[in-house]
Amino acid sequence: AIAGAARFSSVWEFDDFWKRSNTFHGFLRFVDAVEQKWGKSGDDLKPMRDLRSEMIGKNGPYFDRAIGGDGVWADDYGWCGISCLAAQDYLRSIGDDSAADMYLDRAERCWQWMTQTGYDGTDAATPVKHGCGNTSPERRKASGTYGTRNTVTNVNLLLLSLRLYAATKKSDYLSMAWSQYQWFSAWMTIEYKSLDDGRYVRQIGLGPTYALIHERPMAEDTYVETSDPGWERGWLWSGDQGLLMAAMAEVVLMQNDFRQFPGFDPAFARDKCNYIAAGIEHYLFGKDAVLREAPFRAAFNPPPPNVNYANDYVGGRGVLLRYASEASVRQARKTTFNLDGVRKTAAAVWDSRVSPNQFTPLWNSAGDAAFNAGFVAAWGTGVSTALTWKIDAAQLAGVLQANGLDAITAAIRAS
Repeated sequence: AIAGAARFSSVWEFDDFWKRSNTFHGFLRFVDAVEQKWGKSGDDLKPMRDLRSEMIGKNGPYFDRAIGGDGVWADDYGWCGISCLAAQDYLRSIGDDSAADMYLDRAERCWQWMTQTGYDGTDAATPVKHGCGNTSPERRKASGTYGTRNTVTNVNLLLLSLRLYAATKKSDYLSMAWSQYQWFSAWMTIEYKSLDDGRYVRQIGLGPTYALIHERPMAEDTYVETSDPGWERGWLWSGDQGLLMAAMAEVVLMQNDFRQFPGFDPAFARDKCNYIAAGIEHYLFGKDAVLREAPFRAAFNPPPPNVNYANDYVGGRGVLLRYASEASVRQARKTTFNLDGVRKTAAAVWDSRVSPNQFTPLWNSAGDAAFNAGFVAAWGTGVSTALTWKIDAAQLAGVLQANGLDAITAAIRAS
């Protein structure tokens, strides 16, 4: 943990709004896990505590310059708002209420811009109303559409709304959380003609208690976007699985607030949290118990004319591990997430590092080919040939380091 954080200190300050938001959140959770395990004192842990303070000081103004600007996509605000709430939680815990209030204000502004940019408050969408599309203000103005209503945008809005309500008790946030929860629960229950290789939450092979969620719902008439970002049949992203697990868990823990809404059943949310956890454990961990990304070209190295989204999706495993190991998930599920897999994945992250303690995209490449073949055989879609990430690893050093720190966070929490 100390060595990984020391490397992160020299690679974290890059210029990319959503990635910087996500890695900020990851580092805050990492230091929190370290302090819970080894305490808040000690000279050997001081550099990472100092880095946390430095990041909090610099990221606030950085976020202020981005919030409300053209070129900022709706899902970017989810990543930023959630990281700002983590910062305000820490600042509140040390009695710095003034700085905490500033970060809370940033989170609320992110929510406002996110809903203004992408949320569909009409009843026009079919077969599921509402949801949040992933677009940016200038794209929205040019096209008049909401963009792709993919999983990550909608689950980020759900989580941001849940956490803002927990922080403020403002009813608007609870109402939006309920609307987003209904969006997900509708996709999980309705019958519809899927344009994908299965329904949005896909249960396959092992029965109804194992499930994973697709990268986006694909159904006529308003859920058929296949570009920007590109799409391929059966595609799923690891990060979505962890995000949705956490969202369902937090709904369970806030069930007293949700009981005011007709038809709410906390058992449904708990079941989906458990089903996705089981799906992850079965489908996304190899025989060596190391977590991997599902082998789809859209995440690794898509062919023309699709744009390369590997830069965005390479960090998904870290997102998954960070959220799947949250205290809220453990409390809702009453169990620790895949203890053996988490430990062996963290060990693989460490063993695959290069000098100077830089974590890399592939965590155990020796098992990749077998994993890919096994996944495609079980899932039915994907690319069985071994894939490598088409990225500039030097340019993404901060993202890759945070990705590995997320794995270490999960291992610390699991212990």
